[in-house]
Amino acid sequence: EKGAAAKAAVPNWHALTKEECASLLGLGPNIRTTGLTSAEAAKRLEEYGPNELSAKEQRTLWQRIWAQLYNVLVGILIFVAVVSLIKGIISTGENRVTNFIEVGLITFVVT
Repeated sequence: EKGAAAKAAVPNWHALTKEECASLLGLGPNIRTTGLTSAEAAKRLEEYGPNELSAKEQRTLWQRIWAQLYNVLVGILIFVAVVSLIKGIISTGENRVTNFIEVGLITFVVT
């Protein structure tokens, strides 16, 4: 409930006019021509912090691989690829080539 109240208090900035935005930010009507004073800019920097995007959490290569492989269907495909690989190692002749082709195709699809 507290989050909903805070969200309701945030204005839809994209739907406001320039004048409404300036008013909500406590700025005068001619702010676009005069700009902020150095003191006002320093005060706002202190109060709100620098105007930069928040950093997104970086995911490691292993986390990205795990996120793709953590799926039931992908798990089944990997299991079938392992079985085909084992069959390819054990078998001889044309079946051996077919099993290795299956492993290659499944690996291609998974990656």
